[in-house]
Amino acid sequence: MADGMFCLLMGLALDRIAAYFMAIMRGLAFWRRDPPIADVPALMVFCSQRANFVAQTALYGYLRTRAGLQHFNLFTDKTFTPLLKAARSRLVLVCLEDLAVYAAAIVPNADKQQRVTLADTVFAAGLRALQDELAQDELPQDELAQAQKDFDAACRQVDWAARAAPDRGIAAFSKSAKALIELAPIVDALKKYDDEIVTNSMHFKWHGVRADLRARLDGDALLASLT
Repeated sequence: MADGMFCLLMGLALDRIAAYFMAIMRGLAFWRRDPPIADVPALMVFCSQRANFVAQTALYGYLRTRAGLQHFNLFTDKTFTPLLKAARSRLVLVCLEDLAVYAAAIVPNADKQQRVTLADTVFAAGLRALQDELAQDELPQDELAQAQKDFDAACRQVDWAARAAPDRGIAAFSKSAKALIELAPIVDALKKYDDEIVTNSMHFKWHGVRADLRARLDGDALLASLT
């Protein structure tokens, strides 16, 4: 058990080191600036891409670290692969939910209805993109439809000010961090040892996404595109 925990810690530490150097390289590339997020389609693309990226790298990184050298065989196992794909798709949905709500919450000067409309639109677009790439029967269609209904209902209960508060950044993504542990196809006996480490790793992945979104978001232009 101690060896497994050591491998998990080392794997997550290497992920953080890699992310650190990638951040440095992005900072040095001062000649390249990502365009502002100034309309709804741009925000839809951003949220869909980042939700997919965070979900896939977090889940695969966790499994790779837990499996050690056996992860090559694990990711090609015909019995395990369907479980992995379904877990990844479900995690994408939760990541998309957290990010869509956060994005709507930080748009300045928006009223409650505008935030609800924006979050709903972003989530629906990400859901369509996910459906387009899903293999047949990877996730039941009724599950996807229910995900949209649940999101629509949840949006109307959001405390938008709390979600937008700078010191609440981690809390705004708590659902996806918890979902990573719940959805990962790993035996529960091991998950209980990994909870805090994996949750912190997930929050670390979201940190860069939040910073990028805040830096690129043109709230006035985005609100104007809603009309």
